Amino acid sequence: MRRYDRGNRRDQEEVDERLHALREPRRQRKKRSNWGPTVLGLVLIVGIFVALYFIYASATGGDQETSEAPVTVSVVEGDTLESVAAKLKDTGIIASASLFELEARVSDQSTELKPGKYRFRPGTEAEKILTAMTAGEGVPLFAVTVPEGLTIRQTAEIFAEGSRIPAGEFEAAARRTEYGYAFLENPKIKTTEGFLFPKRYEFEQGATAPQVVNRLLEQYLLETQGLDLGAARQRLGLTEYEMLTVASLIEREAANPEERRRVASVIYNRLRKDMPLQIDATIQYARGESKEDLSLADLKIKSPYNTYKYTGLPPGPICSPGRDSLEAAIDPAETNYLYYVLKAGGQEHFFTDDYDEFLAAKAEAGR
Repeated sequence: MRRYDRGNRRDQEEVDERLHALREPRRQRKKRSNWGPTVLGLVLIVGIFVALYFIYASATGGDQETSEAPVTVSVVEGDTLESVAAKLKDTGIIASASLFELEARVSDQSTELKPGKYRFRPGTEAEKILTAMTAGEGVPLFAVTVPEGLTIRQTAEIFAEGSRIPAGEFEAAARRTEYGYAFLENPKIKTTEGFLFPKRYEFEQGATAPQVVNRLLEQYLLETQGLDLGAARQRLGLTEYEMLTVASLIEREAANPEERRRVASVIYNRLRKDMPLQIDATIQYARGESKEDLSLADLKIKSPYNTYKYTGLPPGPICSPGRDSLEAAIDPAETNYLYYVLKAGGQEHFFTDDYDEFLAAKAEAGR
């Protein structure tokens, strides 16, 4: 029987230990190698984000506010993220509309932009813009409605009540004409009387009197761009300022919208016949204050606005007319009417070309 060789056993154990030692590092190396792709992926992701940041920073100037003056942008009902981004881009507040839209969508704020007026400096961060617009933190505004038929002084009082602009400051600004509009270049025009277009306006808190007056003048320009004033000048033989004056008379005299063109026809018919217009509203304007019933002494007031004493048009408008009166002034009704008298109740006028009929209607109305 063969005896057990202890030396050989030790040799085998040594070999097994060495093989085990060789296998163990391989397992460790294999385990460490799993981290390679993971780390590489993370590095690539971080690199992509860094690259996107630098692209965004390059496109937006680093989102650094400039020293330029703040710019106002309006968000209105119906505006979409795309339209708001376009407004921000067009006004120079942001450099890229696409990147602004991307940030709004990533931050889940794309459908939460609230209407209002907002003011930002060019270069303002998109995040700051979105925060303001989603919170509705717009520019503080005040609203003023200017009715038809007001004078400069009355308009000044309206703004004094609805804003922080003193009536004196508004009136002083409205009695200047150097606002850069061609319609004010007529040397006969000394104030903006008649041009302060009646409408509801919104202004930023802190707006100055000249800024407000300029906005009303701008509205007059917008409203009259659609009117064929050139053809009316040739047809009527009047300047734009004279037609505005006629419109102001219509505004104060017409009892309802439907009779504006007939009132216009009376004015033009009397002008053609060189008859005094005899319009009470011009006497009220000359007096500087309203009076329900004019006296004979009032009708003799010394003023170029006294249309009982002087023929032709008064020197200028007596109020700011609305669009309907402007349209009536350039497109009067074709009539032979020379007289009108307000009927009892004050809702409409009686029109006629016969003086006796006029007197009868006047007596009937108790005037």
